[in-house]
Amino acid sequence: MLGVGGSEIVVIGLIFLIIFGPGSLPKMARDVGRFVSEARRAVDDFKEEITSAADDDDDEEDDRRKKR
Repeated sequence: MLGVGGSEIVVIGLIFLIIFGPGSLPKMARDVGRFVSEARRAVDDFKEEITSAADDDDDEEDDRRKKR
């Protein structure tokens, strides 16, 4: 994962714990989780829109071929 090993993740976690304290970490984790969830949903919506547009273009092209 981006060249970060297990020990580095533990050190980063400990630094966050020291800086922000144990009380705010659960809220921060929830906020990050919500952000990731919304970002994934936005990416999925974008992919769906692109796929839908491509399908519509294919349908229009098929209709043009049938009319010839």
